Amino acid sequence: MSTAAAIGFVKDLHHFGEQVLSLEFDGSFQRYAPRYRTANWLYSVHPDRLASALPGNETFRFTWQLSTARRWARRHKTRGRHTYLYSAEAHGGPKCPITPSLIQAARARQAYVVLHEAWHSTLRLEGVRMPYALEEASGRVVGVLGAVLFAQLSGDASLIDEAAAQAKAWGAFARFVNKTHGRLTRFYKMDPSSRERISQFKQIRADAGALRRRIDSAWEREELRRPMNNAFFFRYHDYTRFYPLALKTHKASGSLNAAMKLYKNAGRTGAIRQLECDIRSRMT
Repeated sequence: MSTAAAIGFVKDLHHFGEQVLSLEFDGSFQRYAPRYRTANWLYSVHPDRLASALPGNETFRFTWQLSTARRWARRHKTRGRHTYLYSAEAHGGPKCPITPSLIQAARARQAYVVLHEAWHSTLRLEGVRMPYALEEASGRVVGVLGAVLFAQLSGDASLIDEAAAQAKAWGAFARFVNKTHGRLTRFYKMDPSSRERISQFKQIRADAGALRRRIDSAWEREELRRPMNNAFFFRYHDYTRFYPLALKTHKASGSLNAAMKLYKNAGRTGAIRQLECDIRSRMT
């Protein structure tokens, strides 16, 4: 796909997000900016527990400059910390440009990114505050299943298959992260030795490899090639912890638009249990 065609595709996603899902973009995905290739987040985590090692217990540090993020990562590694450097195609803040990495991504991935980041913008502009992990999990549903809906409405058989494979792969990825995060949480309570930690992650790498061979979506496969360490699971648990609940909410509500309303309601009340109550009321 040419640059012009890819930009046009992103604009189509923008239109779909606004008109079909009532998402607000806050000026994002309006212009192409080749100087901003990737948005980069550094996670630094203690080697013996699933907790941030960044100053002030921050979840991550962000920069547009990949070289800067790599320098941060090297500094934290020399201090014995586990690091995960995540470079993505966009962010959820105001006026995020169309980046080279976004237009080079697979179409289903483009759809996910544009709709997921617009969810962040929508919540911010509407003044809806929710726990970070719920915002990311619900945003995953908006992005992944929004991509499926966009593909279905487009009638593009290839895109439909690609979006469906992405949704299935992310579901498997989320189950792997949740299971492994729980396993590590229990493991660290036993105060394991360095040798035991090495053995634990050897098995986790094997599990990641087995999952990688079973799924059919390039982005998730590549993430499973990344170093398996505390920082990897610390980062992704914020995206997967409430994903089963967010997905169940979507199923119970009957549509993505209806699910989004329930997510916002839970955010306004500040209660995760609100979603569980809403699900029960719709299934009885």
